[in-house]
Amino acid sequence: MRFKEDKLKISIESKRVGMHKGILRRTWGMWILTVLLGLIVAMVGIVVSFGFMSGRELYEHGIIYEMEKDSSSSSIKVLDIDPSPLEIDDETYYLVKHNYGVSFLKTDTSEIKQILEFKQALPDKTNALATSDFYLNIRVVNEKEKKGKSSVKTNITQEMKERFEEKLKLSPLSVQVTLDKLDKTHYLTITNNADRFFDIVMLMVVIVFFVIVLVWQIVRVRQIKKHYARFDELFPDYQDDMKRLLDDAEYLDDQLGVLVKDGILVSFGTEFRVVDLEKAVSASVIRQKSKWGAKYQFSFFNEGRKPVEKVPLGNLQDNIIDLVHYLREICSYNVYIQF
Repeated sequence: MRFKEDKLKISIESKRVGMHKGILRRTWGMWILTVLLGLIVAMVGIVVSFGFMSGRELYEHGIIYEMEKDSSSSSIKVLDIDPSPLEIDDETYYLVKHNYGVSFLKTDTSEIKQILEFKQALPDKTNALATSDFYLNIRVVNEKEKKGKSSVKTNITQEMKERFEEKLKLSPLSVQVTLDKLDKTHYLTITNNADRFFDIVMLMVVIVFFVIVLVWQIVRVRQIKKHYARFDELFPDYQDDMKRLLDDAEYLDDQLGVLVKDGILVSFGTEFRVVDLEKAVSASVIRQKSKWGAKYQFSFFNEGRKPVEKVPLGNLQDNIIDLVHYLREICSYNVYIQF
């Protein structure tokens, strides 16, 4: 901080960087975030659409379960099935053979009734269902999944793995595949309406967040444009060379990014603000806390105690206190420190 009569010529180049009319330079970070969020929305939308596709459509698009990783929606082509289910904790599992091995499908008999009927008609044939075009849109359940920051839910216990192995050894499918082709770290479920509803909810959450960020960014750009226009109105001699005002200012804090000239406060940090100090009747500065630290904000009020302008000021407390002392000298109203 320094007054015109004793300000030092230090960091001149660095202080001039923020004094410009480049809206993109002030907002590029948020625009990058907005574009990234837009891409995320598009990707989530594509993934959600998988849940509404048939198993055959997914398979033809190459979205196939290969027993390597989970997916919100994937597909298998059913080559064969053991019609005798495995019951574990009141849940029903069917051993299903597909192109990449054998997996357990957790499902009700009614959901695969047609598959079981075809298998019953061809009980002893190898890959009995290979020519029947049975494709399933499935979800993959991992052996373990994270629940919150520290807790982990176990979906497949060691006892379940042992029972899976025992089931394969006793199954007619054991003559078609070896034990190493058994998927013991996942089981499958058929994509249902509850899964699709959850996907839609997640998509809506991402869309809402994207819209909020986009609208906030648009409002921010309009706000900056408004203050650029106000600057040109109040400082017509400097509108083509804003940086010259830094040398003519009566008060300048290059670290804080604030100057005062002719009763006009200009904040030229990340947010550009122009405040006619005589139009306010009081002012206060508050500290806003967050998990990323504390930041300060100046508010200038009219007679109805409604904020005329709000000026973000960063986190340099000592500089802000110096600014308050200066404003108390030149303003005809009280300037409060509320922290």
